[in-house]
Amino acid sequence: MRESRIRRYVDFIYFNQESEGYPMTSQAEDFVRKVLDGDLSGDEAVSEIIDFYGLASESDSSAATHVYYPDSDVYVNFFGIRDQNLLDEVELLIVSVRMAEILAGDRDWTFNFEHLKAIHALLFSDLYPYAGTTRYIPITRRTVFCLPQYIDRMADEIFSKLREDHYLRDQDHEEFIDNLAYFMAEIHALHPFLDGNTRTMRLFFLQLCHAAGWEMNASSTSDSRLLEADIAALEGDYQPLISLLHEVIEPL
Repeated sequence: MRESRIRRYVDFIYFNQESEGYPMTSQAEDFVRKVLDGDLSGDEAVSEIIDFYGLASESDSSAATHVYYPDSDVYVNFFGIRDQNLLDEVELLIVSVRMAEILAGDRDWTFNFEHLKAIHALLFSDLYPYAGTTRYIPITRRTVFCLPQYIDRMADEIFSKLREDHYLRDQDHEEFIDNLAYFMAEIHALHPFLDGNTRTMRLFFLQLCHAAGWEMNASSTSDSRLLEADIAALEGDYQPLISLLHEVIEPL
């Protein structure tokens, strides 16, 4: 892979992780570069990370039926890690490696709900039982996301419309950005997973942009500005997101 492409992917992973509160480290970048360069497979890199931390799979899987460990806010995970700081460190490294693996791969993607779930599974299945599955509990941040009982129905509507719009291909810059903002807001509102929605969604839309002939240079904006634009779009005001996308979308 050419260095210019590696640099873009590294910048994207930095942005995608740090905007969600996972500060990248030199160790994480080193693993990412080795995967992008083909020096390590994703599985080999994950094995090195597991060995580095001396982790082992949790022998008692009974807790996997719960979201959190008892008396904590720590997600149940395959390694039985109850320390949130340690879990964050391990998640940063493993998810960064899996992002690099996806970006370096040549898989044919379908741009439907199964595609979105497959990305989530690839990013998080080393860590969490809920990877790639739709959530069954409500989630509220600064807004109320789609209630779990409506996720599948709403996903069907969103991705059917995306298919009818030919996955935004053969559109000029203005039309592409307007439609991209709409679908970004819709999938953000869907928020189908327990955690990791935004990182999954950004990777999905980076792939969608590439398939349609566009580059998304998200690292050229600030995470706080993107967050405010996302929230405004959720509330029905697409203009901040459209304005931001005008700055970060360019031809491949």
